[in-house]
Amino acid sequence: MASCSHEVPPLKFIATRFIALTVFQTNVHWRKLNEVIQIIRKWLQEVTLPALVKKQLLYGLSNIYREIERWNEKHAELFVEEKKNENNQRHLFRAHRKDHLRLFYGSIIWKQNKYEIDDRKTALRIISIDCADWPQMQFQLACAYAIHHLLHGQNFDKIRLRAFEKKLSGHCLYDFWFALLSGTTRAWEKMFETDGLAPKQTLSLAFQFSIVHGYFELVSFIWNQITDPQREFIGFLQWRRVCFKARHREVLHFLCEQLCAINASGLARITWNTFYQTLQNSLQVNDMRFREDAVLKLAFLLENCCPRLCNAILSMENFKAVTEAFIYDQHDVFTLFLEYLGPEQIKMTREQIDRIQGIKKSGILQMQRILSHQ
Repeated sequence: MASCSHEVPPLKFIATRFIALTVFQTNVHWRKLNEVIQIIRKWLQEVTLPALVKKQLLYGLSNIYREIERWNEKHAELFVEEKKNENNQRHLFRAHRKDHLRLFYGSIIWKQNKYEIDDRKTALRIISIDCADWPQMQFQLACAYAIHHLLHGQNFDKIRLRAFEKKLSGHCLYDFWFALLSGTTRAWEKMFETDGLAPKQTLSLAFQFSIVHGYFELVSFIWNQITDPQREFIGFLQWRRVCFKARHREVLHFLCEQLCAINASGLARITWNTFYQTLQNSLQVNDMRFREDAVLKLAFLLENCCPRLCNAILSMENFKAVTEAFIYDQHDVFTLFLEYLGPEQIKMTREQIDRIQGIKKSGILQMQRILSHQ
């Protein structure tokens, strides 16, 4: 798959991606995402291009739309909406602060030959260029991406931190950093105390926030500071949500490798429930949009889970997922599963399918005999 491989993708993929990104960036400006897509779709309907080229461009644009949507959802969680002030009616007409994200579309950095945004590089560019005169936004992004040289530098002195705290307190991410940056000698030691199965509440909430919303740098930073029991407790607690959302590649892959090393069989059981339900959704041929989303989710999970977990969930219950994809004639899903099976597993899958088909054939013959005697 071109989007996830280290090999050079086909020229058609590179060209389609380049054109789709150029069209998107030319039209986006400060518009809402839905408006941009509508404008581009209308343009594609009117422009004179071969049908196949239009189809390829729509495919590329749908990938871009999906990734921008992920980036928007992720960073919208950084904003604390101001409380309504009954004495200030103007507040009722203010835009949501998360709408500011549209100002940064021009600074988004895409990974080479992929429909994936490089979140950290994008954040650094926004901090240095778009928010050069916006200290609070710089601070918010620095907290989310654990950018230590900014947080511990001269940029944010005690006076400025107190001003930020008045506006941002109550959000678990910023409460975590306000506690760490308080200046007291024991702040760090107190935050990362090793006693107890669960971390302190402030740390626990910030850690869960970073996992669920895909802030890999913060996940990695906190992971390196806490104990193995605390890692296992929070990691397994949030793993189901990470799989269900299937949005954040780096966090999913990191947690998968770490938690597999702790308890591979337990992780496989938790993952199986989400994976199998997603497979069932992919069989809903009456709702093609619903089915397409399910197939994309299956591909995402297999692409970003570690090989050990992929093997475990595809082998679960006598290769139930693979055999059902075959039995229900879901060619694309079945082919996807085969990409992640080894030769021995493929052999065992074939035996399982032959056994099921043999049982079905026997049942049909039995029904035919019964009917012939009626």
